[in-house]
Amino acid sequence: MKISTTTLLLAAALGVAAHPSAHAHRHLHRSAVEKRTDFVMAKRPAPVVPAKAAVAPPPVAVPPTTPFARPQASQPSGSGTGASVYTPFCGGKPSKRATAAEISYKGNVGTPGNYGCNMMLIQSGIADKYDYTATFTNAGSQDQACACWNKIGADNGINGFFKGNQVFNFNLPAGGKQVIAADANTQGGCSCGPGALSLTNFGQFAGSWVEFDFGNQSNGGWSGADASCLVAAKNGLSIPGLNVCGSGTCSTIYPGGTGKNAYLAGMEDADGVGLNLPAGKINLQITVDYRG
Repeated sequence: MKISTTTLLLAAALGVAAHPSAHAHRHLHRSAVEKRTDFVMAKRPAPVVPAKAAVAPPPVAVPPTTPFARPQASQPSGSGTGASVYTPFCGGKPSKRATAAEISYKGNVGTPGNYGCNMMLIQSGIADKYDYTATFTNAGSQDQACACWNKIGADNGINGFFKGNQVFNFNLPAGGKQVIAADANTQGGCSCGPGALSLTNFGQFAGSWVEFDFGNQSNGGWSGADASCLVAAKNGLSIPGLNVCGSGTCSTIYPGGTGKNAYLAGMEDADGVGLNLPAGKINLQITVDYRG
């Protein structure tokens, strides 16, 4: 899932809060554009067409410490924070779906008035109750600050990966684990940093990203994931190790920016990198501060 400079410029032209910059990911998943037998990425955005300015949904009252935070259950059922019993996404309400005719495929970003309810923190003991999960493990000796986002922000801009637009933040202690769950048709990502999140001068999350596309509705339910350091590499920022695995395949970034089956410096034009996963239940295993 590579977000393009062209797409960010287009989003800005349409009046949404995206920052044009040459360091951003170049493509979107092709799932909204063409069908293939495997998981595919998106081509460049469609030509600019007149569009009405996006109207942000009504604000939702949330605790001040975590943007779009979800209530957390009090009784533990495993490691990590978050829900300890099965909790339906968005209170069980149908999520809003977008069509392929839009400038970019929006997918599932929650329900009207409850942006981001398509993702939540959960405790490890209930991970098997969800179809799409990612288990984060901190392999390092420093606590990590992490953020997760939808590709599409709350104002309908392609800007979920900028500070302030994320769905939630969480802390990942040294040696600790945390599970997140996502609803079907969710496209987004997460990034972690030792002590604090790394940001570009534009306020975009940097470091190493895990990008995911869970149960893509327009692609027959296929899923995909990858590790990417394109943003950090383009901006000369620190690149921590990150390993993303699922169904026997991994996407790996080593400290400093080398790696395999991942988006590394200079790979903005590459396609087909990462994990292509057939329809079905997915658990991504994500190792933060990975060193090989």
